[in-house]
Amino acid sequence: MAVHYRTNAIIFKKEDRSEADRAFAVFTYDFGKLDVYAKAIRKINSKLRAGIDIFYLSEIEFIRGKNNKTLTDAEPIEKNSNIFYDFEKIKIAHQIANVLEKFIKGQQEDKEIWNLLVDTFKKLNSRQSAANNQKLLYYYFLWNFFSVLGYHPEILKCAVCCGKLNPYNIYFSDKEGGIICKKCLEADKEARKINSDVVKVLRLILTKDWKIISKLKIDSASQKLFETVTNNYYNYILPTHSFK
Repeated sequence: MAVHYRTNAIIFKKEDRSEADRAFAVFTYDFGKLDVYAKAIRKINSKLRAGIDIFYLSEIEFIRGKNNKTLTDAEPIEKNSNIFYDFEKIKIAHQIANVLEKFIKGQQEDKEIWNLLVDTFKKLNSRQSAANNQKLLYYYFLWNFFSVLGYHPEILKCAVCCGKLNPYNIYFSDKEGGIICKKCLEADKEARKINSDVVKVLRLILTKDWKIISKLKIDSASQKLFETVTNNYYNYILPTHSFK
C-alpha cells in the first residue's frame, strides 16, 4: 500500500507534460525541494486544478512512485493573487524561482529557507509594498538566502584584517566574502570600490529590517552599484556551491 505524505509547499515552477499532465517544482516545509507530478490536472474536471498553481502556498499530498512523486491532493493556503497584477512582482517571483532552481539540487529539509520564502512571498503579495522599492525585495531574499547557505558576507569589519572600516575607502571582495579596506586590496585586486549607501542597504537587508528598507531613498548610482555587487557575488558563489 502506497504511503501518502502531506506537507505545505510553495510552488515555484510548473511545466506541462503529455496531453493533460503537469510537473511542479516545489519547496516544502518537511522535505525541502521536490518535483511532483500531477496526472490529468489540466482536464476541466480535475480535482487538483484549484489547489495548486505557480506561486501558490498550498498544502499538498503525494505518494512516492518508482520514478516520480505523484500528487494526490492539493489545497490552497494562499494563492498570492496580488503578484499577478503587477509585472514587477511577477518578475521578482520568477527571479526567486530561478535562484531555487540553480542553487538547490537535492532534496533536503531546510526550515530557514522555508521561512525566508514564506516571508518574502508574503511581502511580495502585500498591497502595501512600495512600487519604487519592490525590486529590493528580490535582493532581500537573495542576500538572506546566501546567508542561509553559508555565504553571509562580512559587512561590519574588514574581511581580511578585521580592522575598522573607513566609509570613504571600502571595497567588496567576492573572494574574501565581504567588505575589505584599502590597505588589504593586495588580497583581492579585483575587489570593487563601493560606498556607504551600499553597505547601509546590505546591513538592513541582512538584519531583515524590511520596514526601513521599503522606505529607503537610494540614488540611481548607488542602486546600480548595489545591483552590480550582488550579481558579481551571485556569479562567484554559484559555481562553487554547485559542486557541494
